[in-house]
Amino acid sequence: MRALTVCNFTTVDGRYEDDDHDIGSFFEHQHTAYRGADSFDHYTAGLLRSSDTLLLAGRRSALGNLGYWTGVRADPDATEIRAELAELILGIEKIVVSDTITPDDVAAYENVRIVRIADARQEVSEAKQRDGRGILVLLGRVLWNDLMHAGLVDELHLVTFPLIAGTGVGLFDSRPPVALRLLGTQVWQESGNVLMRWAVERDDVRSGHRGRQDGAPS
Repeated sequence: MRALTVCNFTTVDGRYEDDDHDIGSFFEHQHTAYRGADSFDHYTAGLLRSSDTLLLAGRRSALGNLGYWTGVRADPDATEIRAELAELILGIEKIVVSDTITPDDVAAYENVRIVRIADARQEVSEAKQRDGRGILVLLGRVLWNDLMHAGLVDELHLVTFPLIAGTGVGLFDSRPPVALRLLGTQVWQESGNVLMRWAVERDDVRSGHRGRQDGAPS
């Protein structure tokens, strides 16, 4: 069975994007020592190399990413790792989950298949049964939240950037019925980024519930 891995960056206070569905504002107060660091790009490229399928979700996010990486591919000044990322993302099989994207919207891109939201769980479940390398979700918070509730996510990789958002959209809308088991951590001193890799295990989370501690507030 193919494993499904979710990889997302988050701020120190657990934000996925700002209230305008952008991340640019998060970097307003980024430490000058970390500007230009590309450790997250290298990590993402490694995940893509070990995957056969990339899941994208939502019209704005999916088309924005495809358009962005097409621009990077054509940019002669792109760094080596970002040029490789562009080739990996544009070349890999992509399943785009959206009810509004049409075939014409993605006609300019290679290896794209559109799946409607109502069919996403079934499509992902069937994709996991096929032979091949991993399935990767980058961004797509609403999608991977739903897949986690359905028990279809195997690993969650969260890379915390040294940024404080203050406001914005959190990683989760509700608590999924899963138990997390730590697989490993990694720190990149050059960027200040900290990775936590978790195995996502379907479990009766109540079995590990220890109840209220003495003196804890009710």
